[in-house]
Amino acid sequence: MKPSSWYASTLVVAFLYLYVLAVQYIRAEELQAERGSSQITFHDGTSVDSAYTADPSGSLRSVGVGSIADSYTNEKQGASLHSVGIGSTVDVSPSLYPGSAGGDRESGIESSSTAGGRPGVISYFNDESKSTELYNPEGAGSLRAVGNVGLDRAVGNSYRPGYSYDPSYNNHNQFYGGSDSLPAATGNINSHHQDGSYVLDFKYHNYDKLTKFLRTTSSKFPNLTALYSIGKSVQGRDLWVMVVSASPYEHMIGKPDVKYVANMHGNEAVGRELMLHLIHYLVTSYNSDSYIKWLLDNTRIHILPSMNPDGFEVAREGQCDGGQGRYNARGFDLNRNFPDYFKQNNKRGQPETDAVKEWISKIQFVLSGGLHGGALVASYPFDNTPNSIFHSYASTPSLTPDDDVFKHLALTYSNNHPVMSHGKACKAGTPSFNQGITNGAAWYPLTGGMQDFNYVWYGCMEITLELSCCKYPPASELPKFWEENRMSLVKFLAEAHRGVHGFVMDENGNPVEKASLKVKSRDVGFQTTKYGEFWRILLPGIYKLEVYADGYLPREMDFMVVEQHPTLLNVTLHPAKRQDGYYHPQQQHGYYHRPQGVPINKPNENGGILSSISNGFNNLVSNIFG
Repeated sequence: MKPSSWYASTLVVAFLYLYVLAVQYIRAEELQAERGSSQITFHDGTSVDSAYTADPSGSLRSVGVGSIADSYTNEKQGASLHSVGIGSTVDVSPSLYPGSAGGDRESGIESSSTAGGRPGVISYFNDESKSTELYNPEGAGSLRAVGNVGLDRAVGNSYRPGYSYDPSYNNHNQFYGGSDSLPAATGNINSHHQDGSYVLDFKYHNYDKLTKFLRTTSSKFPNLTALYSIGKSVQGRDLWVMVVSASPYEHMIGKPDVKYVANMHGNEAVGRELMLHLIHYLVTSYNSDSYIKWLLDNTRIHILPSMNPDGFEVAREGQCDGGQGRYNARGFDLNRNFPDYFKQNNKRGQPETDAVKEWISKIQFVLSGGLHGGALVASYPFDNTPNSIFHSYASTPSLTPDDDVFKHLALTYSNNHPVMSHGKACKAGTPSFNQGITNGAAWYPLTGGMQDFNYVWYGCMEITLELSCCKYPPASELPKFWEENRMSLVKFLAEAHRGVHGFVMDENGNPVEKASLKVKSRDVGFQTTKYGEFWRILLPGIYKLEVYADGYLPREMDFMVVEQHPTLLNVTLHPAKRQDGYYHPQQQHGYYHRPQGVPINKPNENGGILSSISNGFNNLVSNIFG
């Protein structure tokens, strides 16, 4: 470059830099003028002005006693809530996370207040602080709102997946009471909230009615629910997910996240309605049912009632068979649209499946159920097989390394279902299933299924639950389906608390993120979260856990799993000695290191025309049997 050109370029860059500084200064002045409108509002009706600093980078750091109900940030200031003090799920006990004394693990600060009525302290990232009484004298007040706009992101020590929580019922300053306002379960799902407005009838809910119910639930039970969208369908409908948990806005360190996904095929409608009734049942039973309370206190349940809302809108009630509404608005079968372990899947990715894939990549789910219709059976991986050029209904099983666990999970659902457990065929010419369960590929193999993707790519154990012989039965049958499935739906989720869980840490007690783990002889691995957490569902027995991470020596640990409770296993990794300047964990450990989003082994890229023919045949068959 010539000196004259260099000089001209330098002037342009300098001018742009000065322009940006000027814009930032003007914007900071505007924000300062807006600062007075922001408040923290509590259950007891009190509020605190100016909950954040004038510096746009200042962020709410720590809040005193009480749990977050539906806290949210002031988007204009860019302030984000960092942690919550005593009473919050980030208040980790030393027994749960060795080396931690509670409070904010990331910064090491202790919780800012106690239940004794002392004032809380709000600390900001710029090290300024402000003492203020953030709760009522009884210690029951909860932080309700930060700033003056709707909820923008998950708060606290969470995965921070980046999803926006639905703001529609958070902007109205209509705050409901804490857990004391939750009604006792009545045993009738058409029960009323104590104000007489919280009703869920046994009828099908289109997209608008489904959205209204979810938003109503979120507003009436802010301490137990949070509503967010993982994306939109082809036609622009939100893919709503409702979290039901005692900690709806924060990941509970050391406790698992689980999920249900329903209505993947738009004309398979029973599961969609059962998810709404499950939400209703959980929130109205929390104060009266000790088992439900335990489940929500120790689990975060994510429920996606409709993965294919566009398909549902064109499906028709009473149609037990056929494909009207099965596919998304572009004509794609969403349960053939995921990457496949055994064969290359060349189908173009769809917005609905892309949203689910991103969702699974951001939150480390331990257990999952996909709800379908058209049969009555619990089906478990693998759905595909390497020997499926000519698929038939006489296919052999395609078993996972965790086949014993998957059979147990399927039996947990089936055995709690009064009809499924009999394993009878829906009608003449359709298969029967021993004990109401089947291996997916043994039933009929398919390429691009969701349950195999969950398991191979992210270590999440998912099974497929076929809940009705008729895909879209009359609404009059919904009460029967609810009673048949209610216990199974709850008991299945509780299986996330079986097996082994713990933390992987370094010598200083810091969490090791994305450490790779594998139970010996079970070659599908899994990884730790940002907090070093891991979970694996296992049946009682003696096992060996293999752990490694870049820069650390591999580690093997023997452990025992018992029936009564999960085994807590904490692993400390030691730094590796680097002789050549590089660390080679794959060579030392002897199994493939699975980066996030990549399966444990390279997918099969073979197949060609024979594979295409067999896939087409299987799609035809699956349309008949679900």
